[in-house]
Amino acid sequence: MSAAAGDRPVRGINTIVLSDGREIHLDDVVTAAEGQAILDDVDQGIDAIERQLTSGIGPNDPDWRRRAELALKRKRRSRPRIQQRIGELRRAERQAAPLPSGTTSPADGKRKAFVTAAYEVLGHEVCTEVWARAQEMRPEIFTDGQVPA
Repeated sequence: MSAAAGDRPVRGINTIVLSDGREIHLDDVVTAAEGQAILDDVDQGIDAIERQLTSGIGPNDPDWRRRAELALKRKRRSRPRIQQRIGELRRAERQAAPLPSGTTSPADGKRKAFVTAAYEVLGHEVCTEVWARAQEMRPEIFTDGQVPA
């Protein structure tokens, strides 16, 4: 596969079709909040298609069923790429944000570097699970209610 073929948009993977018919290329998403809104739209689309397929709401037409299953497959395949883009944007937003006052100790810098590396290596889902486990183990430390981005 040539480099140019890897760069072209793939509808349903790199280019997401929203429920209102608009198409958005993932590289055009500039904030994590915008990416989350797209992910929510895709999740709602997945739920709607699954409900139609399982409950028999849709037409009793084999062509319709095939198209619905194809749309469901494309939406499911797009989720990991959207989640990856959201993670990239969140990391960039965190790095661009000024450090809060009082976080200038070398230990804070080491912790931040460790967490950043952990997110890159393990991914958002695993890190979220680890965060939840840490909250269960030491709830008194997590009184601020903040969750890592």
